[in-house]
Amino acid sequence: MNYLYLMRHGQTRFNLQGRIQGACDSPLTDEGKEQVRAAGRYFQEQSISFDKIYSSTQERACDTAELVTGRTDYVRLKGLKEQDFGAFEGQQEYLNPPLQGDIGYGDYFVTFGGESYRDVRKRMEETIGGIMEEADNQSVLVVSHGAAIAQFFRQVLTDFPRVRMRNCAILTFTYEDGHYDLQSIVDPVNKETLYQKEGKEKEKK
Repeated sequence: MNYLYLMRHGQTRFNLQGRIQGACDSPLTDEGKEQVRAAGRYFQEQSISFDKIYSSTQERACDTAELVTGRTDYVRLKGLKEQDFGAFEGQQEYLNPPLQGDIGYGDYFVTFGGESYRDVRKRMEETIGGIMEEADNQSVLVVSHGAAIAQFFRQVLTDFPRVRMRNCAILTFTYEDGHYDLQSIVDPVNKETLYQKEGKEKEKK
């Protein structure tokens, strides 16, 4: 059995400014770096170490991967990037359309040169699936982005939690025979368990 730890990056300048940030990039803020360090402490307290580390190619994810683990021997993959919001990139978040239930923004951004939710789901499932198929009873860290992570778990889980991805949120999955089983979602910054699989002992606060 393999373990997948799927993590969102720390707070960025655009997060702080309330700007739409998908294909475009901005650096981690000082607070964002502190959030990542809190995630690192969580992994240490839980005695979690990683056999392999993967990150989106975007700076905010790469910096998070390096800072949370103290390592640089990770693999950067474009398939883990955030959803492309087309002409809306860098604009204020209040311009986002209403969320469409379980499909996020749906195909709204396609008209403006962005990605559809189906395209994001497909590339995330293929990329992470390839990672997990290569693992052999290993523990894997994958650092990605809020919308991309949400579309991934909506794709691979039949009954998925309605949880918004906070900065540095950590999703813990087991993976065996092509099947993902979500164990928990933890916010290490605020020391909150956002989701816990029934019958599993709660994470330490």
